Amino acid sequence: MPKAINKENEYGVGRSKVVSEEHQGREPSNEPPQTQVQTQVQSQRSIGLTSQQDNGKRDTQHGMPERLSEEGIINSSRQYLGDVSNQYGLSSAKQNTTGPKRRPLGGDIAPLQQQQRLVRSSVSYATSTSGSGTKTKHHNILALQEPKGSNTEHSYSSNTSIFKSTQEAHEIPAPSRLPQKRQATESSTNLVEKLHITDSENAVSYKKTRIIDYDWQDLDEEDNDDPLMVSEYVNDIFPYLNELEYKTLPDSQYLFKQKQLKPKMRSILVDWLVEMHTRFRLLPETLFLAINIMDRFMSLEVVQIDKLQLLATGSLFIAAKYEEVFSPSVKNYAYFTDGSYTEEEILQAEKFILTILNFDLNYPNPMNFLRRISKADDYDVQSRTLGKYLLEITIIDYKFIGVLPSLCSASAMYISRLILGKRPVWNGNLIHYSGGYKVHEMKPIIELITQYLAAPVEHDEFFKKYATRKFMKASIICRSWAKKVISENKDIFASDLCVDTAT
Repeated sequence: MPKAINKENEYGVGRSKVVSEEHQGREPSNEPPQTQVQTQVQSQRSIGLTSQQDNGKRDTQHGMPERLSEEGIINSSRQYLGDVSNQYGLSSAKQNTTGPKRRPLGGDIAPLQQQQRLVRSSVSYATSTSGSGTKTKHHNILALQEPKGSNTEHSYSSNTSIFKSTQEAHEIPAPSRLPQKRQATESSTNLVEKLHITDSENAVSYKKTRIIDYDWQDLDEEDNDDPLMVSEYVNDIFPYLNELEYKTLPDSQYLFKQKQLKPKMRSILVDWLVEMHTRFRLLPETLFLAINIMDRFMSLEVVQIDKLQLLATGSLFIAAKYEEVFSPSVKNYAYFTDGSYTEEEILQAEKFILTILNFDLNYPNPMNFLRRISKADDYDVQSRTLGKYLLEITIIDYKFIGVLPSLCSASAMYISRLILGKRPVWNGNLIHYSGGYKVHEMKPIIELITQYLAAPVEHDEFFKKYATRKFMKASIICRSWAKKVISENKDIFASDLCVDTAT
């Protein structure tokens, strides 16, 4: 049924046109007045022709023929909006005029992950243009193959079907919008499955063949009423942390594999890192994680000497975000470097470090093992304070690279109890809550710690940190004890110091 047209509106439009022509000095035309619908169609066609001519010029520059078609008029408004977005710099397609991006911490070319990001950006450009300009260009090309005088609707439907088949043949995904949420990394999604699938047989056989030849008490029963101690899960948490130890260990020989690095350079770098950690008043766990990130990164990548300080700053920046409740701002890190690195360089280093490590920060912190052992030590403050100092030695000195954190924690607790004169130094409860370590297993680590204490001070900031009253002057006490033991040639592994009973 045809739509009724309002005669009054038709007469008003025609009358206004005659008056305007008389006012401009032209003779009024004898053509019949156009309806309101025809006027709107002509205005839309004029706009479409203007935009189509502009698009034809741009297509000619890229080797595209200049052609006006009904499809261009239909899609003209969408193409016009695309031009506006390009004009204001909102288009997702940006031509890369710069050369290959260099690595923030050394090396020649950016890693493979960046090349994958470039491929994804090109796919997003094809997706964004498929809704506006690309569709019109395909129709223009296909319209050249149609004979003249063909039906417009038929050509439009056939072109659309051909375009869809071409798109399916090339298998170009064209979602409406790209997901903004970052997909989970492989380490975060498959870590638990790998631990329980690949190592399940070894873990079960290890538990079955392990013989417990010591007496111990179940001290977790006292914490059943305390939900913060999670006593019902503690027997599953620490075996899981023991499995993670082997996955987050750095290469113990990476300092000797890199020609530019030397152990002395790492000592200076770590001492400066301790100073920055103390200045920001961060948690002990943050320092342990920062040094582990730095060692694992240098185990995988070659770092230039002038970028070592940037690596240490970026590692502490990442560790503070992971461990702290209130992490310092990046401005504080840039200020502490005395202007050596800008904020942008620190942020780029952070991205690059996390990319190389595959965002894997599941590091079993040695402080967790030390607190676990302190449960069998009745949570003595003095022994745990000395244990903190002795435990930090294992991350400061390069000789301890590649040693398990749980083994270092057990050795630190053994020496702290030995310094305080507690008897027995190592009993069944301490063996059990340390993860099953006995004295003969800890002997090499205990000897290395004693040698470090007896040697001259190598890390000044680290020594000053634990020489304050806040840490009970632990560095001074431990060093005086080590010198006395070596001078008197005492046996710190005597059989009477260790028992297999619970107390």
